[in-house]
Amino acid sequence: MGYKVLVADDEYIIRRGIISFLKQYGDFELAAEAEDGEMALELAKSISPDVYFVDINMPFLNGLQFIKKLKETNPRAVVIIITGYDRFDYAREALKLGVFEYLLKPLMEGPFDEMMKRVRERLQKEESDDKYLDWARSMLAQNRTYLASNFLQKALEGHYTREEIRERSQYLNLMLPEPFTITVVSLEYLKTEDVKSTWNEDLLFFVAENIANEMFLGLENPCSCQDRHGNLVVISKTAALETAEEQVGTYCNMLESHLPVRSLVMQVNGDDYGTMAETYETAVSRLKELETGSSVIKDVKLYIEDNYSREDFSFQDAAGHVNLSVPHLSRMFRKEMGVTFIDYLTSVRIRKAIELLHNNELKIYEIAELTGYANQHYFSNVFKKNLGVSPAEYRRFIKNDSQPTPMQ
Repeated sequence: MGYKVLVADDEYIIRRGIISFLKQYGDFELAAEAEDGEMALELAKSISPDVYFVDINMPFLNGLQFIKKLKETNPRAVVIIITGYDRFDYAREALKLGVFEYLLKPLMEGPFDEMMKRVRERLQKEESDDKYLDWARSMLAQNRTYLASNFLQKALEGHYTREEIRERSQYLNLMLPEPFTITVVSLEYLKTEDVKSTWNEDLLFFVAENIANEMFLGLENPCSCQDRHGNLVVISKTAALETAEEQVGTYCNMLESHLPVRSLVMQVNGDDYGTMAETYETAVSRLKELETGSSVIKDVKLYIEDNYSREDFSFQDAAGHVNLSVPHLSRMFRKEMGVTFIDYLTSVRIRKAIELLHNNELKIYEIAELTGYANQHYFSNVFKKNLGVSPAEYRRFIKNDSQPTPMQ
């Protein structure tokens, strides 16, 4: 397919001369001809030629006026001005408007051929540039996820200014909200052979990220990436506290019900892009505190399971086991578990007592001793306070296959 050419000149013989010259170039074809500027402009709009031969002095709309209007809609148009010596000043003015070349009347085949070689080179270069641009756009589309993730990682680490974040996010078509919320998600993988045979860390992260994008979609187009610590980071529109807590709770439940992971989530709000790195570091710092607390509390709970039967077992023992002061561990335990250490220890002992009550060979005082109570009467009072019935009554209910309903 050749390049389309429009010839516009009010002199018939000039048009015929240009058209005659064009016939020797197989890659150029006459698409239309016009005898005035207005007709030429209408044709330009309808057929979009690649090359324009335009007389500088045409009726209704002269060459300069035509070029100005043409460049508004097609700035890359290759325009060759046709002029006489007495109109050369107009030709210089046309060059300022971005015309490619000018031809002097009368037209000569030699200069015309040299000019056509330059036109061909220009068009071929534009085609090559267009192909490269199309390729670049295609590569950008294919690698957008990687580029966006890489950009977000650097933005969170403080490599960009506020304006650079705004410009680059627009270039990558990332709809970063302002103000925003940064959500950092830490996944603790279950290290079992069954898990390893089915899952790997990349796959787990991929699923967790997709669930996050669905979960936080209502918070306006979340953007996400993996940080240098391996955490999932989601940037979304700031929501009301109640909505945010509900979203996080639902997200954690979905993760832990569908994936072999334990999840910890921390959210921190930021005002503008200039505070993004600071907001992210705050979230990571708080998450580390939460991770440390969770690890300690997990250890304490296991320690309770191993020692609940000891009558002298105390909070001091648990604090010493994890090398923390009693007040520090007390605050940490209550914050994460929502109950005091004594209340939790009591719940473990009562749960174990219920299991033992199913064994009719054991006496009530023996069950009391096995669950850390030296005094049977005290054990019975604690049991009734928690379940609404005494241990003996509970055992009778078991025998009658009628389970009592615990007190609310």
